[in-house]
Amino acid sequence: MRILLVEDEKPVATLVKRGLESNHYAVDVAYDGEQAQSLVDEADFDLVILDLALPKADGFEVLNHLRTQKPSLPVLIMSGWAEVEDRMKGLDLGASDYLAKPFSLSELSAHVRALLK
Repeated sequence: MRILLVEDEKPVATLVKRGLESNHYAVDVAYDGEQAQSLVDEADFDLVILDLALPKADGFEVLNHLRTQKPSLPVLIMSGWAEVEDRMKGLDLGASDYLAKPFSLSELSAHVRALLK
């Protein structure tokens, strides 16, 4: 399974990437919204894990792009924007699931397993 992780905070991206790879997932990382959009257009992924607070294009813009290009691709929003309104907006725009930061790697892994069933 191939996952695109979209996270601009490099320490968080590194930690999440290592955790997912330890569970035998192939993980590509995009550090900004524009890079994420390009990678989605160029490659096939089984899941996108998407932060919302991104440079160049925010996560909501990336989500809109994803839904236009690959409407059935599962998207897990993983964000510090944890207000009810943010979660509702993400889900209403087509996210498959929403995980608020901070989180544990075991919790993230459970969300990933559920989305990849």
